[in-house]
Amino acid sequence: MIHLHITSWALMLILFVVAFNLYRADKHKPAKITHMITRLMYLLVLYSGGDLLVGYFQSGTFDAHPAATIVKVLAGLWVIACVEILLVRYAKGKPVVGFFVQLTVAVVLALVLGFGILPWGLLPV
Repeated sequence: MIHLHITSWALMLILFVVAFNLYRADKHKPAKITHMITRLMYLLVLYSGGDLLVGYFQSGTFDAHPAATIVKVLAGLWVIACVEILLVRYAKGKPVVGFFVQLTVAVVLALVLGFGILPWGLLPV
């Protein structure tokens, strides 16, 4: 399930960049389609992340790292929220700079916690 989660959020971020660039190029119909596919990826990210969280509870890993796990979950939700808000606000012509900063912070936080601190990451603990 870890591979599904990593693949789904990587695809979500790639689709976000594609949709954002399509909106910037005033290609609203392809941007809207890509935005909808990005929304489907949110569901896959949420499903796989929820399954990983259940695995953390069942394996006892949550008991060893409760704060890091909760912050990682919140950072992941923050990433999804920022991606959606950025796409919607940019499509409506509203300012998005603050949300890009938030997205950067949330992605860095999620990556550091997911790969570096929590035990099921790629880096040794």
